[in-house]
Amino acid sequence: MVRDFDAADGRGEELALLAAVLLGDTSAWEQFFKRYQGLIAACIRKALHRYSASFENDDIADLIADVWVALLKDDRHKLRKFDPTRGYRLGSWIGLIATNTTIDALRARSSRLRFIEDIEGFAERHLVDQRSPQHVLERNDAARVAKVALEQLDAEEQRFVVACFHEERPAATLATEFGVSVNTVYSRKFKVRSKLVRIAEHMEQATLAAA
Repeated sequence: MVRDFDAADGRGEELALLAAVLLGDTSAWEQFFKRYQGLIAACIRKALHRYSASFENDDIADLIADVWVALLKDDRHKLRKFDPTRGYRLGSWIGLIATNTTIDALRARSSRLRFIEDIEGFAERHLVDQRSPQHVLERNDAARVAKVALEQLDAEEQRFVVACFHEERPAATLATEFGVSVNTVYSRKFKVRSKLVRIAEHMEQATLAAA
């Protein structure tokens, strides 16, 4: 059970709370969670804003969960690495972890999205006439992946892909057509591309497994 701690600047209290958390005190963990949940959310939003990333509340919630997973992973390894002798507060350390977790998530998603950059031009692939036989094979394979991936989207998602990526309609026009905000258009674009990534990756894994 975590009790009151005597510390003029709160450092003693936060260190005592951390020590109790590392010992597995359930009550301490509840206090720890309530104390730093808001800070983690604020750091995530700040990092997303810094990189001009558009996210909805569900995405923020997922990233917050990712941060808590990072803090709990490997027997709270990241929390155990906190060194108060370096002069910064525990909150600053947790904020740094939240920021780095968010940046890592953005980088990972960006890397996955590059895998389907060609899918954005899926319609054009069916019309391209390449002279090189090798290029023809590669483009045909890309077209096949795009077609199968798109077929696994629901009707609304397929309509959005065509309007957004093929017809390249402005975000404001899409917002009006789909009855959403402009920010939601950007978020939906990110989500549908991510979904296509997952589908394409599963297809690739299935192909490799069958080879």
